[in-house]
Amino acid sequence: MAAPTALPAPPTPAYVPSPPRVAPVAPPRDRAPRIRPRRLRQVGAVPARVYGFVALVLIGIVTLAAVIAVGAGNARSGLDEVADTSAPRAAVAADLYFALADLDAQVANVLLVGSDEQVGNRQLALRQMRERRSRITADIQMLSVGGAPVATVGALIDGLGRYDAYVAQARLADEQVQDRPAGRPPLAALNYFASATSLLHDDLLPAADALGRGAEEKLASDADSDRTHARWAALAVGAVGTLLVAVLIVGQIRWARRFHRILAPGLAAVTIAVAALTGTAAALFADHASRLRDAQTQAFDPFLKLARTRATASDANADESRFVILPDRARAYSESFAAKSAQLDRNVPDQRVASRLDAFRRDDKALRAAVAEGRLDVAVGLATKVGRGNLAFDFYDYQTALGRVADAARADFEDRTDSADDALAGWPWVPIAVLGVCVALVAASARPRLREYAPR
Repeated sequence: MAAPTALPAPPTPAYVPSPPRVAPVAPPRDRAPRIRPRRLRQVGAVPARVYGFVALVLIGIVTLAAVIAVGAGNARSGLDEVADTSAPRAAVAADLYFALADLDAQVANVLLVGSDEQVGNRQLALRQMRERRSRITADIQMLSVGGAPVATVGALIDGLGRYDAYVAQARLADEQVQDRPAGRPPLAALNYFASATSLLHDDLLPAADALGRGAEEKLASDADSDRTHARWAALAVGAVGTLLVAVLIVGQIRWARRFHRILAPGLAAVTIAVAALTGTAAALFADHASRLRDAQTQAFDPFLKLARTRATASDANADESRFVILPDRARAYSESFAAKSAQLDRNVPDQRVASRLDAFRRDDKALRAAVAEGRLDVAVGLATKVGRGNLAFDFYDYQTALGRVADAARADFEDRTDSADDALAGWPWVPIAVLGVCVALVAASARPRLREYAPR
């Protein structure tokens, strides 16, 4: 077998260059700018901060308005309670005490004169006795309506009925004796009168004093409560207003930095208005507390003191008449007059009252001298006749001078409370109106800033 023939080698191919590479072209895509999430949160936070600032300011304005409204309402109601309820009740109680004391003095003068009009002025004593009795009834009715304790008022009415019965029996017993000596009522009349005056000092005057003390304590409590409320209102207004001003100032500083504006006129006006209103309201409430304190301590307390002095003077005058018609108790009434006379020295408001008190005491010495000499007709004339140099005239003059000063103190109290009430005129409505304008200014100032970030 023949060997296979070797195949010839394939021809070498000629060099063929490779085609150029073309980079793949990416398909066109949207070239919208990328929004960073962090930047989105910052832009969205601006309106939120503006809303938060506005809400905080509005809450502060509403709170300030509420504090001012409550403070003004409490101040006015407290002042009305003091000026229109507590003070008149205390004044009526003081007048009741005076009328009771003077009633007994006039009863003693009626019995002192008897039926001999030439010796003393019985008609004057009777007229004043009726006037005092009528005032007592009116005062008790006013105290009862004004909320005085029912038990005390009832005891006073019951005791007054028994007192009237004793006085009526004393006068009846006295009138049944014809041509009796001046200044010497019959024994039966003296016994009834002694029972009446003992009832007055043991029951009636203490009951009237209890009503007066209770009324004075109520007045002091109401005045102190009103002053306390006014002071707290001043502190609350100052705190809320100061905090609100601070929020407004800090907010405007940040506002200027964020929005590149030096001043927001509306917010600046609100800041000024809030600061001015805060200072005015705080000063008003502090001034109200001061006015009320001065009205009580510098006017009404002196009035009450003078009213009690008048009652003490009337009781001292009654002691002089009792000294004459109750000789067996003359020493006790003489000592009682001396003690009450010393009390009168503690409240001499001016020189005129002092001179009238000196004249009253001189007449008392003349009365005692006449009794010691047995000249009862002279003593009765001194005690009951109205003429200069007589005890009745000089005591009336002293009481009139004392009453004039007391009335001036009462009028001063009323003027002070009226002035305090006038100072509250327009509150809280004017401040609320001002703060309402502030709310509108805050909203107007925030609106342009919020529109810058409104979606388009």
